[in-house]
Amino acid sequence: MDTLSLLLMLLAHLGQPRDLARAVELANVAADVASTDATEDEAAELVTACIHESRCHPTAIGDGGAARGAWQVHGRDADARGALARLRWSERACGVGDLSLFAGCRRCGACPAIVASLLDPSLPRR
Repeated sequence: MDTLSLLLMLLAHLGQPRDLARAVELANVAADVASTDATEDEAAELVTACIHESRCHPTAIGDGGAARGAWQVHGRDADARGALARLRWSERACGVGDLSLFAGCRRCGACPAIVASLLDPSLPRR
């Protein structure tokens, strides 16, 4: 998926950036996703997880300092490649593509409310 399409997807969910620095942050997140070998569906899932986990703030720190970056990845690879690797691991472990790894349950089908809250911004975050 190309950078412009990803950036437009981010802007559709997050709205107009408040300043140039935020616009550059979003463009960098989009470019990071575009630089991976993600399929179109995987890229969309990465964007969804990024919006849910940190509102696409690449310098975000969470979980008491254990999670870092826009995808709140635990470990060293806090970029789109690291997030994609974890997404693919989750898909292999579960046998179906979902965002359970990013929701923190690490097992498929156990937390449908968490996965639903990732995909529907009108639901409260779990």
